[in-house]
Amino acid sequence: MRWINIDPIQAVDALLLTGEGAADRLETALSQKPSFARTLPRAQGEGWAAVFARTLPGEREAMIPSIGGALPLYEAERGWYFPVGLQLDAPADMVPELLQYLAEEADLRPPAILAPRDDGRIDAYPVRLFHPSEQAAGAMAG
Repeated sequence: MRWINIDPIQAVDALLLTGEGAADRLETALSQKPSFARTLPRAQGEGWAAVFARTLPGEREAMIPSIGGALPLYEAERGWYFPVGLQLDAPADMVPELLQYLAEEADLRPPAILAPRDDGRIDAYPVRLFHPSEQAAGAMAG
């Protein structure tokens, strides 16, 4: 798959941190933000962590804090997140088919994050959201 640069005007729907300690760095960053940030949905795996925007009561726009060093993402297709300023180099009507092919070949289902590497390969991150407020409530009940 090839990517092309586009104007980075997409709304930021998620932030991705990668590398060793990504989950800890994300938690530390969110702990220093307003309280709403600690309730945002997250996903993580080995060597990566992401936080996703959500709409707060009384707001029209989804909210997400800025986190230094995080890669901003937008939801390019339902459940597929790409880096802001990039899109697949394909006609818009072909993108869903390309993503379906990728999903089948890589045994990857949305939601998922796709991010190109400098060597032309793609990093794919399968997203399994968890909501910190739900985990905290479960821990208190158990």
